[in-house]
Amino acid sequence: MEKYSTPKKMKQVGDLFSKYKTLLKPPQSSVEKACSEAILKVTGHCIDKEKISYTVSTKTIHLMVPSVLKTELRFKNNEILKELEGVLGKDSVPKIIF
Repeated sequence: MEKYSTPKKMKQVGDLFSKYKTLLKPPQSSVEKACSEAILKVTGHCIDKEKISYTVSTKTIHLMVPSVLKTELRFKNNEILKELEGVLGKDSVPKIIF
């Protein structure tokens, strides 16, 4: 009984992985899939994952779609990026959509 100490405060399960959230980045394919879903949700246009290219090092999404559709997506660029931020997290969201 002399070595008894009060129990330590319990940690929340979400806090156990907090240090990894800043270090790990989502894989390229999951960002492309999330981008396709965000574009569909915001604009209503369905774009295949094969027509979306994501560069991890520069956080840039390149769309291989007609220029008319690219122009329409440019108008809703901020809304698409906010939708991606909700899915991927603040640190993992792409910076630019071309």
